[in-house]
Amino acid sequence: PVTEIGERAFNNCTSLKSVTIPDSVTSIGDYAFSTCVLLTSVTIPDSVTSIGTGAFFICDSLTSITIPDSVTEIGNNAFHYCDSLKSVTIGNGVTSIGNNAFYNCKSLGTLYCKPINPPTLSNDTVFYNCPSSITIYVPSGSVDAYKSAQYWSAFADRIVGYEF
Repeated sequence: PVTEIGERAFNNCTSLKSVTIPDSVTSIGDYAFSTCVLLTSVTIPDSVTSIGTGAFFICDSLTSITIPDSVTEIGNNAFHYCDSLKSVTIGNGVTSIGNNAFYNCKSLGTLYCKPINPPTLSNDTVFYNCPSSITIYVPSGSVDAYKSAQYWSAFADRIVGYEF
């Protein structure tokens, strides 16, 4: 069975609209779906543990994404320039989010971040040029931890407790 979506496997597939990744896949490679500008729906199974650099770079039509609890790392530029991305759910297994991961996601209004411990943000550009009106929902008992964590603290006034 397929265990990895390889580097640039579907890069620039400009007609691709929907993807359901099979349960056998454990990693999504670098730029695997980059510039799939009509991609509106992606289902990532619980088997996936990593999302590579630029995996969904410039997927302009993607409006929401749920990153399963099994994922531990979101790579650099993973969702960079996903202009239509409105809602993101980050699973509770994520421990690190790379540079520019959600850079220029101009429509991002809601981020559900399920990890009890704030994932490490590689720098202050992870959410660069996202709307100032974004609401970041985190576990209720972790609000103070997020508000004081490096780079998360810039969003302290937008971090809200949530019961997942």
